[in-house]
Amino acid sequence: MRRHSKVALMAGAALMAMSTQALSAETIKVWSRQTDESVSVLKALSAAFTAETGIEVETYNTGTDFEQRLARAAAGRDLPDVVVNDDSAMGQMLRMGIIEDIDPSTIKGNEDVSPAAWNSAKASDGKFYSVPVSAQAFAFFVRKDWREKLGLPQPKTWDDLHKLAVAFTNDDPDGNGKADTFGMTIPASTVRGYTSWFMSNFIWAAGGDFVQQSATGFKPDLNTKAGAEALGFVRSLFCEGLTQPGAINATTGDALPTFRSGQTGIFLSGPYHIAQIDEQPGKDKIEVLPPPAGPGGPAALAEGTSAYIMKGTEHREAATKFIEFFISPKGQEIGMAQGSGHTPLVRLPVNKNIDVNAVRQDPRWQTFKEVFDNHSHYVPPVPNWTPIRMLTAEGFNKILSNCDADIAAELKAVDDSMADELRKQKALATATQ
Repeated sequence: MRRHSKVALMAGAALMAMSTQALSAETIKVWSRQTDESVSVLKALSAAFTAETGIEVETYNTGTDFEQRLARAAAGRDLPDVVVNDDSAMGQMLRMGIIEDIDPSTIKGNEDVSPAAWNSAKASDGKFYSVPVSAQAFAFFVRKDWREKLGLPQPKTWDDLHKLAVAFTNDDPDGNGKADTFGMTIPASTVRGYTSWFMSNFIWAAGGDFVQQSATGFKPDLNTKAGAEALGFVRSLFCEGLTQPGAINATTGDALPTFRSGQTGIFLSGPYHIAQIDEQPGKDKIEVLPPPAGPGGPAALAEGTSAYIMKGTEHREAATKFIEFFISPKGQEIGMAQGSGHTPLVRLPVNKNIDVNAVRQDPRWQTFKEVFDNHSHYVPPVPNWTPIRMLTAEGFNKILSNCDADIAAELKAVDDSMADELRKQKALATATQ
């Protein structure tokens, strides 16, 4: 009887211990701005993190109204612990007062993250407010089968790109006898500032920039010869009917299907679309080419994804561990999603110890890496880029949608609006205040 009681007592104690352990198991909430199609990669990363640390991860994602949902969560004091978002969103979240500053030296593995990536995590006050987890640049997906059928070379200049767009529009590249193809795929919607996102590649390639930076701040700099050349070139694609129908109001979500379905033949995008484009129209039909040189040479937008620790978290240590796992070689490779067929969460790894070629075994990824290494530009380090992206998107969209618009006059109006915004941010160069 005593023996049975002892065994029962031990079993009860074991069950109590297990119950206590389960109750004390930590759970963190991670929100990510990405579509349902690609969220499985985040879930795989989270599962691997949980297996290694015992810390559970509750994920949430949306690719459309992410900023609005964050704002509502902040108002309701129900923010997640970690947010995975574009590095260009830092200023907006900092303005909202919802992110914690981060000391890179306290992050395990910080020395393995490339300096260029760390620079994208630094705000205008010199502090770091995120940990970079992914980098990327942009290049052109081109219908190789169409180009070769029409006997045209890979575009090396804007003139070459224009000729290719004309041929893809007018010369029946798909051979169906119908006038149903177009050259360029352009997401020119003002939603989330897509017009500005797209045009930035051409502004830098023309030798221009959004602003000039000095010791006292930033001066708007779009109303220049370079700015006019960039807007003029892209507007010619619209005015000559070389873009997909509805391009002026298209987001990237709208634009991608037109390329995949064979309606258009040239698509500027990042490496995250490789898997989808390999499925349709097919890997054998597509080539990835670096941006053709404009008057100022080749140039492309550089972007990244960062992990932010949110204000008010009660799980800062666990949140930090999740981010440290994310930037580790294991976390980076899971995020790269090689062979999964899913859109990767990590495009170009920020961890210097990852060999892109060894993981990807795909020369197209090497093209993106070379563009990032040699020709990429991050957006200017103003305190809050989001409102500037939005107002420039509005201004650019207005120019692109009106073939008779005075480009110089419209760019001057954009510069004036940008000066007002920089003044609000206390970042306008003193000489122009």
